[in-house]
Amino acid sequence: MKLKWRGEGGQHKGARPYQEDSWALRTLPDGALLAVVADGMGGHAGGAVASKVVVDTFVEAVEAGKGLKDGLVEANDAVRDNAARDASLTGMGSTLVAARIKDDELSWVSVGDSPLYLVSGRKVERLNADHSMAPHIDALVRRGVISREEAAHHPGRHTLREAVMGEPLKLVDEGSRRLDAGSTLLLCSDGVESLPHERIVDTVGRSAGGLIDAVLAMKRPHQDNVTIIKLVQKS
Repeated sequence: MKLKWRGEGGQHKGARPYQEDSWALRTLPDGALLAVVADGMGGHAGGAVASKVVVDTFVEAVEAGKGLKDGLVEANDAVRDNAARDASLTGMGSTLVAARIKDDELSWVSVGDSPLYLVSGRKVERLNADHSMAPHIDALVRRGVISREEAAHHPGRHTLREAVMGEPLKLVDEGSRRLDAGSTLLLCSDGVESLPHERIVDTVGRSAGGLIDAVLAMKRPHQDNVTIIKLVQKS
């Protein structure tokens, strides 16, 4: 099925004093659209550097004709090399979620907890795996070990089980899917999780900036950086 796509993105530092997210949106030589979001970690300098290195290296590799997994490997190596050159960056890392879309064919790769959402009608579906502790904590709720309230405020909920830090990657999510007409894709940093799925459905018709405004309107204490890339079909 021939579908044409357009994208837009934006970000806000939330309640944090600095921005550690990076993002990019590119049209590839074959006409495909490439979108990538990275959420840095390692303090003000380290997190910001890591996410930028990850995005820049990944985009450069894919634009040169390499696959998404190869781009991830090069981004991981670049984080290692940058940290090795500057001791102040030791321990820095980043998540990565990237999507390539052409016609009705979507492929993605991700490491960490930055989500890729497919919004269709009144349904919001997370397509990629969550490499934080959140799925394990939610499993405790289903088993009756802890309550939903306890799970929502668990101190280890956002602890990452994997990140792009220059070490061998053991958890990498890859996938592909054919999309129906009318679908919307959202690539986000985890700051968007302040917005319940029903509010995503209610506000998905807004611009990326409008979606970010909806996140900020939740007025969550300690709101994390939030970055959103929105991919929609051209009319």
